[in-house]
Amino acid sequence: MSWADPRTRLALLAGKVTAWASRGLRMGGGTTLPGDVARAIDPRVLRKLAASPRRGTVLVTGTNGKTTTAALLRRMATAAGWRTGGNQSGSNLIYGLTAAAIAHADLRGRMDVDWLVLEVDELSALAAARELRPEILVVLNAFRDQLDRSFEVDQVAARLGEAVAALPETAVAVLNSDDPRIAALDGAARTSLFGIEDREADRGGLPESADRPVCPRCGTSLHFDAVYYGQCGDYRCPACGWSRPSPAMRVIRVIGAGLEHVELTLAGPGGGVGPVEVPLAGAHNAANVAAAAAAALEMGADWDQIEHGLQQFRPAFGRSQVVRWRQRQVRLLLAKNPAGMQASLEAVLGGDAGPVLGLALNDGIADGTDISWIWDVEFEKLATVGPRWIVLSGRRAAELALRLRYAGLAASRLLVRPAPEEALDELAERAAPGTAAPALLTYTAMLAWHRTVVGAGGAKPFWTEG
Repeated sequence: MSWADPRTRLALLAGKVTAWASRGLRMGGGTTLPGDVARAIDPRVLRKLAASPRRGTVLVTGTNGKTTTAALLRRMATAAGWRTGGNQSGSNLIYGLTAAAIAHADLRGRMDVDWLVLEVDELSALAAARELRPEILVVLNAFRDQLDRSFEVDQVAARLGEAVAALPETAVAVLNSDDPRIAALDGAARTSLFGIEDREADRGGLPESADRPVCPRCGTSLHFDAVYYGQCGDYRCPACGWSRPSPAMRVIRVIGAGLEHVELTLAGPGGGVGPVEVPLAGAHNAANVAAAAAAALEMGADWDQIEHGLQQFRPAFGRSQVVRWRQRQVRLLLAKNPAGMQASLEAVLGGDAGPVLGLALNDGIADGTDISWIWDVEFEKLATVGPRWIVLSGRRAAELALRLRYAGLAASRLLVRPAPEEALDELAERAAPGTAAPALLTYTAMLAWHRTVVGAGGAKPFWTEG
């Protein structure tokens, strides 16, 4: 790109000024609006920036785990000596991707990065693949999420398949072999599979929140010999024999109880890593680690660099992030759909989370206005075990209270505190010293809580976090 392209130069300048103004006037982090403004001036601005990273672009998509996997991958790439850029704030629609690219570019359209690692919303993956022409596309999973926006899970998987099919012939698709809908995707010239192969991590059957998949060949319901999270596990078709493909990148051992960390061992082409502790919880995050490691190998990293990246990793914004409030610690966990809430709830119940748990439910556009999904989460498990008190917050806190009463929880355990400040105060008052009180939050609730904590000095603004 040269100075001879005045339209693109104006788009870049306008995007940068918009980001500066947005942050300076405290209107937000400048993570989306700059993309809107720039694309209004030059709709092809992202396509023109696509060739700028010295080594290329990696896209990470799927229903759950995008932010964490992209953060893991950037840490591994940094350990390999590469300069990386991305959308660390999690703004992952096409306008957010454009804003992130503009933030890393100068007015000539050149980025001082080796790899641009972007998470992308599953419904924007096709557009992103067409505009950015990535070297690598990581597809994590397809879960039910925001039915008013995303429709049914099979439709989501079909759209992810369109993104895979739209990849350049030189690109590689990194796919989750444990999710039948993702393992069945085709259309890429080259694929690399990742998955879990540790039967001790079997949760003992599909959760109520799982959307039971059928065989992509004959339509028969699949039989699961092991389930690790959601509908992800070891499966086979009893009718035609189609079964889970063997992954090249494997989690051969995962040990994790509670929310502070998971210990895992990876094995893959040419070597392996572990056991290594990662400050994340659950088998779903072990899969995210495997996805990032598989992508890192495709980028050219070696096993020592992958292990070093894991050792240096810290949780991304709102994804098991620990913040401070009233001299106590609170752990923020995004739980935006049945699969995510179920996985986080099981992690809470799997360890010593302390005497109090926060749950916050909003129904904004970014959350999904349909909140009926809370009835698919196995809150009944809280009736006999788990924290003594449950602090309920958000615009739909009353509906959460009703759901938990139907789950068998006594009214005396439920503390309804709709405002973030009130809920945080309650968590801080009841949390055990030295223990981060967990809070499971839908997306806009997490933003509101994080904004409240930032205002009190307990965390940094999300757009400044790597």
